[in-house]
Amino acid sequence: MIVDKSEKELLQLLKAGSTDGFGEICRRYTRRLYAYCQRYTRCELDLEELVQDILMDLWTYRSHIDVEKELGPLLLTIAKRRCVDMIRSTLNSPIYEYFVDTHNTIADESVNAVEYEEYVEKVRLLIAKLPLSQRRVVELSRFQYLSNSEISSLLGISEKTVRNRLSLGLKTLRKYLDNTITVIVYLLPLTVIS
Repeated sequence: MIVDKSEKELLQLLKAGSTDGFGEICRRYTRRLYAYCQRYTRCELDLEELVQDILMDLWTYRSHIDVEKELGPLLLTIAKRRCVDMIRSTLNSPIYEYFVDTHNTIADESVNAVEYEEYVEKVRLLIAKLPLSQRRVVELSRFQYLSNSEISSLLGISEKTVRNRLSLGLKTLRKYLDNTITVIVYLLPLTVIS
């Protein structure tokens, strides 16, 4: 029975072109690949497409597989390459270009300076209302450009705590800011706001 086959036997079947062997590999590894790719995207459609592409790459290059090596690391290598390719294509997408154009428009002198100052003031007030622990982490991260590990050392807290506080602080800001201000907060150099 194909389910009882070892990984090495499955690789041999795959290399020989067995669709049953390939199907069993898909059954065993789809969930792991899905979890790995979630680090790069949360979009369900992108995740499904990535996993399918990874498995199709495995099928396409099956004749080049070394059956003496482990399958897991091979699949993760393919997955990483596919995820990086997806990120690169996203950077060239119309949506990304829209945000870059929006950033350039906001940065242009043609933007009403009074309106911009109102936005900046609103951001300042919202940051001031954050709990002290979140406010300190947000300010160090966004205004002083410190990494999570640097903030961790400076404040004497774990990196996980830094990530959690930063996430909560930014989530709170996003909740109260409209889309235009959110774009300003995340795309403009934040030293202007401090």
